[in-house]
Amino acid sequence: MEYVKVTPMASFNSRVQPVHRRYRAYAGFVTTPQYFDDSPQQFLQVAPPGTGILQRVNHIPDYDYELEERATNFGLLEESAVCLGRSFCQVIGQVGSNWVHCNGTSPADIERICDDISNTAGARFLMAGHCLVEGLRAIGARSITVANGYYRPDWSAGINGYLEAAGFEILWAGDLIDQGLVADEAAKLAIEAATLWDYPNHLMIAAAVGAWEAAPEADAIVQTGAGFRMLQVVDTIEGQTGTPVVASDFALYWAMLRELGLPAAPGYGSLLATLGPGGDR
Repeated sequence: MEYVKVTPMASFNSRVQPVHRRYRAYAGFVTTPQYFDDSPQQFLQVAPPGTGILQRVNHIPDYDYELEERATNFGLLEESAVCLGRSFCQVIGQVGSNWVHCNGTSPADIERICDDISNTAGARFLMAGHCLVEGLRAIGARSITVANGYYRPDWSAGINGYLEAAGFEILWAGDLIDQGLVADEAAKLAIEAATLWDYPNHLMIAAAVGAWEAAPEADAIVQTGAGFRMLQVVDTIEGQTGTPVVASDFALYWAMLRELGLPAAPGYGSLLATLGPGGDR
């Protein structure tokens, strides 16, 4: 790959040693339009002290979370990545799993697209949907059970198809309605409006544990959407099921820390634990 790592800016006075850098690492986030995305704040929970973050929200007026809108505006990902790369970010994470399949792209297509954007931005560009794939590969999973949570039917079909195209066998998949945890799409909309897309812990736990109960022989439990802040409940779920969890939110943090060569804070599940402990916080 040809992308260039960020190097320190030249000192105005070469006799002054060493060149001062405020942060030990510089991370950027490309986040979903019209959504209070706390991924950067969550990232700091698991990143070592001294990690810096910068966020850029994709601007799409009247955005309504439709796959077609993501496909039409796919080029904004590179634009945002370039802005963050020019702002000295060393790794850039894109939040929102459904962007990887909204154009009918395969895992191989997304790997190529990420490489191209990385080269243009001058920093490694990672997409959350593909970090699910990379995280599952890292723990050696082959069969999975999928909690699609709040996803709409076309979102679920797209990301599940993407995971199958990456070589994983889906033993079971379903959303909150399939699991009987909410009554219908209107109930999802009501929760999202009340919480600003920040689903309560009890629903996240019930969805993931329920997916495991539907296919306890699966190698891993997958949760597909960042509107479920799974970072805060992953230890609970793994403790109840004895099965690794790979979720859209912390799979991205794992991939970003791995790219930066940094460890993760303990207590956030088995995937992040593969990076080693992050020490005192």
